Amino acid sequence: MNILCAVLIIATVAAANAKPNTQVQSALDQYLVQARSLDTFVSEDMTTQCFNTYMPLLNQLAATFSSSYQDCINTANAQTANLTAQAEEQQKTYQSEVTSLCSAFTACDSNNDTTTFFNCYANAADNDVSVIYNLASNAASAASSLSSGIQAIQSTEYQCTNTTQNNYVRDTAATYDLLDSCLKYGVPTTTATSPSEPPTTSTTDGFFFGL
Repeated sequence: MNILCAVLIIATVAAANAKPNTQVQSALDQYLVQARSLDTFVSEDMTTQCFNTYMPLLNQLAATFSSSYQDCINTANAQTANLTAQAEEQQKTYQSEVTSLCSAFTACDSNNDTTTFFNCYANAADNDVSVIYNLASNAASAASSLSSGIQAIQSTEYQCTNTTQNNYVRDTAATYDLLDSCLKYGVPTTTATSPSEPPTTSTTDGFFFGL
């Protein structure tokens, strides 16, 4: 059905934008307005019953999606903040080591004798060669670890949000199928279950309804 396909497209776009509530409501409104264009005549009472049965489920799916999607983002933000805090502590350590290195050379400036000044610089440089090398190596490793850590967090965040979106679109499509069947053939005798519950199947007048 063209209307159903349009609704499912809207649901997919809503998931991608992480703003399902408004989009789903708009889709439902359009669906309701054009309900009488279905191949089978739909009575007003039947339409009301169908939407009263499945609209709460669609709203629940939208609310669950919004919450789950935000959880993915919040978790990633918290992990990034923790990783950045650790990097900042390392940064302070490196800055302290650099300050110490500079202090060794600054101390030489107090020597009035030129020969003593040069010898002081030479000794300071000789003593700090290994420190500078280690500092450069450690700083490069820290930068690489920070970059790879952030990339790993972003990758996990993407997987989380993508799974959440896929689940939302899948469950929304299944619920719209049930709504479509309801509008065509009437309200099933079995009570609609929550989208989060395992799918169940029952037979009514030769038609199958599952959620």
